[in-house]
Amino acid sequence: MKYLFVLGKNPILSKAEIYQYLKNRKIDFEFVQNFENILEVETENDISKIIDNLGGSIKLAVPCDLNDIFRKDKIRIGLSVYPRSKSKYKKILKEMVKISRQNNSKITFSSPKFHGHTELKHFEVLNLLKRGGTEIIYFDSKFYITVGVHNPFDFKHRDIERPRQRPIYSIPPRLARIMVNLTTLPGQKLLDPFCGIGTILQEALISGMEVFGLDKNKNCLKDAKINLNWLGFEKFHLIEGDATQLSKYINEKIDGIVTEPYLGPPLKSNPTDLQAHKILRNIEILFENFLSESKKILKNNSRICLVSPLFVTKSNKIKKIDMTSLADKIGLKVISLLPGHVSIVDAEDRHRTKREIWLLEK
Repeated sequence: MKYLFVLGKNPILSKAEIYQYLKNRKIDFEFVQNFENILEVETENDISKIIDNLGGSIKLAVPCDLNDIFRKDKIRIGLSVYPRSKSKYKKILKEMVKISRQNNSKITFSSPKFHGHTELKHFEVLNLLKRGGTEIIYFDSKFYITVGVHNPFDFKHRDIERPRQRPIYSIPPRLARIMVNLTTLPGQKLLDPFCGIGTILQEALISGMEVFGLDKNKNCLKDAKINLNWLGFEKFHLIEGDATQLSKYINEKIDGIVTEPYLGPPLKSNPTDLQAHKILRNIEILFENFLSESKKILKNNSRICLVSPLFVTKSNKIKKIDMTSLADKIGLKVISLLPGHVSIVDAEDRHRTKREIWLLEK
């Protein structure tokens, strides 16, 4: 069976999430089509329901026959054409009208609301489905029917509506979910040693994991508890402590660590080469100490998914931590997030401190 994924704003990271999600669950699969923000996966397993578990995918669709779709007397259809092409969109629309007439089916079309777009946004598809409609996707001369849509309001709700906020320092829930999926499985024990107000913990709890959060800031731990309780969770472990002394606080073996450590001070502009060097020198010490302790409490073959800072300096040089050398020094190994991608950057041009995502294994 083939499954078509429409990917989010960081397609490479979205592909890595799907790759690791399926691999971690020992599902045999193959990437058969890989084009910009579209990924086609072939597998004998039923993965039609996984869209709600992912952080980086927008839609999930399966192949269809238009004649089967238009056998109903009345049908409400939304058409999305990938990659974007107005001429193809008009051509496919005419073909669909022709097929509907042949099948004596009365058709109502829902068109993309954004000028120049030939694809429905996820919220447009959600509205279409609520009204009993169907989205048809056209890609690579084939038709697909959408079977799952990511609801962007879920992540937004858990982000901006939670009672305790830390805007500058908090990781987005979307990214937190992706990192959780890169690392651990439902039922396993996950630790965030820099848990802050609990973003990674909330996504892990929603994914069915047992969570441990550690932070040396008492107020962050209080806020994390309030946020997790707000989501309806009561069973979790919050510990006040220093991540560079993890083995002092964690007395059991952990299945996975997912975290965004301290990435340096907030920057209003790109740093100079010297500024970036000074920031990274201090952070490397923190990372080395925390990773050395992480190795002590991790089970064998377990993973650490973490963020490290990457800077583009005023002289347009890239400055970052040499994670491969650091991992080798500690006795950990860097594993590829996706074939051909040892790390993946998740950032926008406006970000002065960019996030580089890594996957390490004990």
